[in-house]
Amino acid sequence: MASLTRPLNGHHVLITRPEGQAHTLLAGVHALGGLASHIPFLAITPIAAAPALNHIAQHLNRYRAVLFVSANAVRTSWPILTSKLPWPSSLAAASVGPGTARVLRDLGVEQILMPSDRFDSEGLMALPFFSEENCHGQRFALIRGEGGRDFLAQALRDRGGCVDEVASYQRQLNPFAVPALQQLYEQTPPTLAVISSSESLQRLMRGMPEDLAARFRSVMVMVPHARIAEAARVLGFDHVTVTAGGDQGILDALQTYNES
Repeated sequence: MASLTRPLNGHHVLITRPEGQAHTLLAGVHALGGLASHIPFLAITPIAAAPALNHIAQHLNRYRAVLFVSANAVRTSWPILTSKLPWPSSLAAASVGPGTARVLRDLGVEQILMPSDRFDSEGLMALPFFSEENCHGQRFALIRGEGGRDFLAQALRDRGGCVDEVASYQRQLNPFAVPALQQLYEQTPPTLAVISSSESLQRLMRGMPEDLAARFRSVMVMVPHARIAEAARVLGFDHVTVTAGGDQGILDALQTYNES
C-alpha cells in the first residue's frame, strides 16, 4: 500500500481539462507523488459577439442575476459584458461550481451565488435565491456554451422568470488530443484519468481508433459528477469513481487513492 502522504507514488495521472484550466490539478498530483500529464480533450473557441450578448451588456442593471454555466462562459463573455458598463456592484453572478466562482472573484465580482455542496445546475437552482417566489417576474441572463443543457433556462422560466440566454463559446475535439494520447500510451500509459466533462470523453472516444479506445477503456477514471460517470460507463469504462465537485473535490479523492 502506498504511503498516505504520497498516495500517488508509481501512478501516472492524466488530466483532461481544457487549456489553461489544469494548473491546480497538475500541481496537486505532483504534491501527492504522482506523475501528471495534461491533454486537453476539448478546444474552447469563443463565438463571435452575438447581438444577444451585446443586448445583455447594455442592460446589466435590469437583471436580478447573471448565471454562468462554466469558467469558459465567464472568460469568453466578460470582455463584451463589461464593454458598455462596469459590472454593477449590486448585481449577483451565479456559478455552478467553485472554479467558475474563483474566476468571477478574480474579476472583482462581489456577489457570487454558488451551491455549498452539489456543484451542478440542480444544486444552483436549489438555492433560496432562485425560489419561485424570488424568480417570478424577474429577469435573468444566462451565459453558456453552444449546445449545453437547457435545464437552467427552463427551471427559471418554470418559476416565472424571464431569461435572456446566449452561447458565448463552442466546444470541439482538440485536434491534438488523439495523437497526444497515442504518444502517451507508447511511452508511459496512464493508470488514472481525471475526466471533467462527459462531452469531452464522448468526442474523444468517437475520434480515436478502436485499438487505442480499447486500451483507454481499461484506465481508472475519476469524475466529479454522477452524470459523467454514467456517460463513461456507457462508453465501456468499468473502473469509474465519482468524487466531490471542483478541483478540491478531485484532489481530496486523490489524497486517499492508495490502489497498488
